[in-house]
Amino acid sequence: MNERNRKMELRILAALCALLVLAGTWTAFGWKSQMEQVAYASSQRMMMEERAASDIKQTAAQSAGTVNVEWTAKADKPSEEAAVLPSGGKTALAAAPAKKHEKVIYLTFDDGPSIHTSDVLDILDKENIKGTFFVLGQQAERNPKLVERIVKEGHAIGNHSYNHEYKTLYSDFRNFWNQIKRTGQIVEKIIGYEPVLVRAPGGTIMNFDKQYFELMDKAGYLVYDWHVDSADSKRRGVPAREIVQAIKKGALLPETVVLMHDGVGHDETVKALPDIIAFYKSKGYTFDVLSPEVKPVQFHVGSTARWKRSPVSTAWIQDNVKPIETLVAAKDPMTFTVETDQGQIRLEPDQFMSYEDKTYVPLRMLVEKLNGTVNWNVESDRVNVEWNQTAVEFDLKQGQLSQTMPDGTIQIHEADLVSQNKMTWVPLRVMLDAFQVKMFHYELEPVQPEKPAAA
Repeated sequence: MNERNRKMELRILAALCALLVLAGTWTAFGWKSQMEQVAYASSQRMMMEERAASDIKQTAAQSAGTVNVEWTAKADKPSEEAAVLPSGGKTALAAAPAKKHEKVIYLTFDDGPSIHTSDVLDILDKENIKGTFFVLGQQAERNPKLVERIVKEGHAIGNHSYNHEYKTLYSDFRNFWNQIKRTGQIVEKIIGYEPVLVRAPGGTIMNFDKQYFELMDKAGYLVYDWHVDSADSKRRGVPAREIVQAIKKGALLPETVVLMHDGVGHDETVKALPDIIAFYKSKGYTFDVLSPEVKPVQFHVGSTARWKRSPVSTAWIQDNVKPIETLVAAKDPMTFTVETDQGQIRLEPDQFMSYEDKTYVPLRMLVEKLNGTVNWNVESDRVNVEWNQTAVEFDLKQGQLSQTMPDGTIQIHEADLVSQNKMTWVPLRVMLDAFQVKMFHYELEPVQPEKPAAA
């Protein structure tokens, strides 16, 4: 009897186990179905968590004195890009300095320029920090002077489509492409070059599919989403206090891209901006502009389709998707004249060059034009510069400059240096900022050919 009871108990136990397995399988499929339904809503958070985990791992490796080889190869390997002399001279390869990993905030502003952009620029100027402006083509057409001011004051500029209309942009890649090219041409007419930085209206999540990403990459554009949404556009008239709170709840990554807006109706963003800057400064962050040196942050492709569209044909791609020309030599030799509060600085065609949307000049030549002094220590690869009671030391190996402030404190800044023609070239604006020289405007003028001597 006991033997029969034991067999019965074993049968019951086996049946229970089978039921549990079936229940687990049904639950797993139920979870999967739910996850697919909300994948588009959670993908941004997943991306941020993955990036945060990666950054924590990298930071820990650095602290322990180890290096993640794969990460270093992507972030620290100097790129060989063409440094093109505006004189139209031969293209030379210049090694781009490695981007140092520190706590950096990239403030980005979408939908401008508008009546609020001047206020944003005034605040950034007062705080002595730079931002990145993703402009709409139709707004750039209306406000070309603001586009010029953005660039002249050292901020980065990006392409945000022509009119921001989602249905048009995301119903067909050809529409998106045409708006990007149209805006690029508008901006190029204003500032002289087409921006390589792009931000998709509304972000790429649920808007971009695989082909959108592939074709933008094929053309050489860099598409940037964000880590932190200031929530200043979730409804009309979001108050400044809510914007600041959204910022404070956002991720604090070693490199953090922040989304804000300077378009019409965003006066509360202007009010919130000083508090946002103060918050990040209190957390030990510095500020910088997005550039090709900054790896684009991009959302995952959503698993649920939002837009019904068909892929564009191979023939259309071959006829239309051409690489963006980011560095173009001038057809004729040009002189570059900069008006500053210390007077005029005139540079001959061989005394400046464009590299990654920055103007570079020989270090010694610029200091001498400012009537300063340069002392070069060849053994230590350091350069000591003095001008107007301001002392700056360049560490050529580390790509840094140390600035002694009036109160005796020392500030360390990154200085992207380029070695060419046996000279050290420095970003013009970085040097002027270090010496507190204010740039008013600049002019490029063709070199006039010499008239033949009279017979």
